[in-house]
Amino acid sequence: MTADCLIHCRSLPDDLFIEILLRLPVRSLLQLKCVCKSWKTLISDSQFAKRHLQMLTVDPSITNPQFFFGRGDGKILSLPVKPLLESPSEPTKAVEFSMEPRFGVLGSCNGLVCLLDIDEGYVILWNPSTRFKSNKSPSLNLLFDKWDVLGYGFGYDHVNDKYKVLVDVRHHGNIGYNENVRLYTFGENSWKNIQNFPSCPTRFRGKFVSGTLNWVIVRQDGGYSRITVLSFDLVKESYTEILLPQNQKHDGWIDARPMLGVLDNCLCLSFDTRTHLVLWLMKEYGVVESWTRLGMIFAEPLPGPYSVIEPLFINENSIVLLRTMNAFFLYDLNNGRLVIPLISTSVNMNQFLYLESLVSPQL
Repeated sequence: MTADCLIHCRSLPDDLFIEILLRLPVRSLLQLKCVCKSWKTLISDSQFAKRHLQMLTVDPSITNPQFFFGRGDGKILSLPVKPLLESPSEPTKAVEFSMEPRFGVLGSCNGLVCLLDIDEGYVILWNPSTRFKSNKSPSLNLLFDKWDVLGYGFGYDHVNDKYKVLVDVRHHGNIGYNENVRLYTFGENSWKNIQNFPSCPTRFRGKFVSGTLNWVIVRQDGGYSRITVLSFDLVKESYTEILLPQNQKHDGWIDARPMLGVLDNCLCLSFDTRTHLVLWLMKEYGVVESWTRLGMIFAEPLPGPYSVIEPLFINENSIVLLRTMNAFFLYDLNNGRLVIPLISTSVNMNQFLYLESLVSPQL
C-alpha cells in the first residue's frame, strides 16, 4: 500500500474504512497491522475477527481455501484448492509445516485446526494464519494406558461460543478392547464422557455442518444392515439420526456405504450404484425432504472402488472437486462433464478444508 493510499484511507469515515477492511484477505490484514497502532488494535480485536469471519461466509472468494492433512509421519501439510480447480493438468505441491512433536489433524473450522498429539494424547487449537495456539487439553494418556482413535470430529458451538472435539477412543484393557466416546470443550479442564453413543466400526471422521458433527454409519436393525447419518449436536451434546435420500437405492452392506462430504456448507452424499456415482445435497440441514440430486457420473472412467469417492469442494461456477483414494478430479454440474485426466496426488484421504481467518479464541 502506497503513502497516497494510506492518506486516502485515513480520510475515509470510520464505518466505511472498516467495511473496506472486512473485505480484505487475512494476509493483507496481517500486513496492515504494521501500519499504525490504531489499525493494529482494530484488526486484532476479537469482534472484528468475528465480523470478518461472517463476511467470509457471504463471499468465500475473499479467502484462499486449502486442504490440511497429516502425512502419517507427524508432519502437517497444506494443499491450495485454487490450482486444483484452475490448472488440473499441472502438479500441485503441498506446503509442509514444521510441527513438533508428532500431530494428527482432527478437523478444521472457522480458520482453526484441531490437532492431536499422538504421543502425549492432548489436543490443541492452531490458527496457521495468525500462528495462534491454544493451551493443551488434559491428556488422554491420563484416562487410558493404551489407546487409539476410531472416530472423531471437530466443530463450533455457536450458542456458547465454544470449540469442541469428540473422539471415539478404543482402549486396550485387561478384558480386550473397550470403546469410550469423549467430548472436550476447549478452555475447560476435563474430557466429558458421552453415554450410549452408537458404536459402529465405520464411523471414522465427522463432518461439521450447522453446529453438528456427522458420520455415515451402518446399524443392525432386526438382522438387517441399515445405513444412516449419525448427527451429534454440539450445543445440546446429544445425537440423532438423519435418513438418507428416499429416492436413492443403496445396498445395506458396509463396503457400499455412501461417502459423506460438505459442499457449500451443506451435507453431501456420493452413492456407488455400480454403474454411476450419484451426488446428493441436503439443502436444509436435518430436513430429509431437502435432499436434492446434484448429478450422476458414469463409473466407467473412474478408478475404483467408487464407494471411496469423496466430494470435497464446490466453487461459484458449480465445479465440484472430488477425490478417489489417490487422485482428485472435477465434475461440472452445468453440463455433467467429468474432467479427465485425473489429478494424481500422494495426499491421504484425511484432508480437511481450511479457510484463513483472524479467529483466536479467548480460552
